[in-house]
Amino acid sequence: MNAARNLALAVAGLLAASSSAWAGPVGGPRVDTDPVEALSTNTYTVTFRGGELAAVLLSGDGDTDLDLYVYDADGDLVASDTDITDDCVCLWAPRRTQRYTIRVVNRGLVFNRYTILFR
Repeated sequence: MNAARNLALAVAGLLAASSSAWAGPVGGPRVDTDPVEALSTNTYTVTFRGGELAAVLLSGDGDTDLDLYVYDADGDLVASDTDITDDCVCLWAPRRTQRYTIRVVNRGLVFNRYTILFR
């Protein structure tokens, strides 16, 4: 539960930060809640603006380990969080506006329902 509390505080801090510094994804911040099946991957495609801070935050239901990966338009890994929890944070500063592929990987043997924030 401590990791979930820390993630909640990080989300609150990001949302409270200056909107010009954290403009992030084209169309504004987005929050989704989705399940990911056991030993499976969910994929998102989000366009983030260049020259601004970008963040993807993830918090699962606690049942399995989730890993988070962010790839740029060239397929290069730009950020990841692969610890043994289902709370993940990826922060980076895109050099140019482009589409990013975000992958949520469930390492466990049961499904995990998570909330993901694109900021």
